[in-house]
Amino acid sequence: MNYSEIKLYLITDEKQRFYFTGFASSAGDVLLMRGRKVFVVDSRYYYAAAQQLKPKGIKVVCGTGYDVLKEYVAKSDAEVVGIDFSKTTIKEFDELKALGLELVDAQEDIQKQMSIKSAKELENIAAACAIAEKSFRETVKELKSGISENEVAALLEYRFRMNGASDKSFNTIVAFGENSAVPHHETGDARLKKNMPVLMDFGCLYNGYCSDMTRTFYYGIPPREFVRAYDAVYRAHIAAFENIRAGQSGVRADSFARELLSDEGYGDYFTHSLGHGIGVNIHEYPVLSPKGRNLLKDGMVFSIEPGVYIEGKFGIRIEDTVVMKGGQPQTFMKEPKELCVWVDGKLKKYK
Repeated sequence: MNYSEIKLYLITDEKQRFYFTGFASSAGDVLLMRGRKVFVVDSRYYYAAAQQLKPKGIKVVCGTGYDVLKEYVAKSDAEVVGIDFSKTTIKEFDELKALGLELVDAQEDIQKQMSIKSAKELENIAAACAIAEKSFRETVKELKSGISENEVAALLEYRFRMNGASDKSFNTIVAFGENSAVPHHETGDARLKKNMPVLMDFGCLYNGYCSDMTRTFYYGIPPREFVRAYDAVYRAHIAAFENIRAGQSGVRADSFARELLSDEGYGDYFTHSLGHGIGVNIHEYPVLSPKGRNLLKDGMVFSIEPGVYIEGKFGIRIEDTVVMKGGQPQTFMKEPKELCVWVDGKLKKYK
């Protein structure tokens, strides 16, 4: 973090509290100062937090409100308090200003710190990815005509838990047929029929860290139009994966897939960014998009997920969670990305 001017940071967001302490709670504040952390929390969490955090050198104080904050502002001679404006409510902001504190937006400092993953963080993300893939493989075996999107999502999320995850990392998307043309389709009661595309976008949590993955396949025999579009999305994914390098901007990274899809006639059908950072949040820094000015660095974890969505027909998205290592992406995923079809109770590569 950049401590050149900011001597004290106030962390109020639940995910950020977990990142900086490793302790999960629905309440509390974290005070970050040079070489020290203080976790302020009410009596519901105090004893558990003290037991877990004191051995890590994090001071735990039982309290509510901002009395402890005022005390540490005075002790540290902090002229300003850094907070993440994107995570602060108007009510919180007004209460802090009423204390006479000068507040500065520390969003960039916090985002950059969280974007470079430690070895332990990468272990947790790798485990979350492995659980997601295993659960996907097990769930796909249970597909059958007549099953609903909701039923498939429930089977998948059940397997997350059975395979060691604590929860899903976001609302699972299962989209059959033309529903797959809606990038963030709300999983519903649509039922699977022969000769339908199936799009599944899913992830789980392991030790507080997220995975994110999408696979699209065909339940039956795909028409030529679908095969052609899938081939373009697949090649766009590979183009991005093979050409992204450390030091590039999010704009440049996004362009590898976007330019290929445009050349193939699908530019207008790729309606979202190429990727987003992944960590304790399912969407965080960096951003790989036409507006992503951030620079990619080793240790960053993000998605690569080009897609094509043709309204009323089908949608295709292929997504892996990757880490920048040695200057280029390395994927956590092992599941094939080539077009697969579901036949005889299993997924097989389409020939």
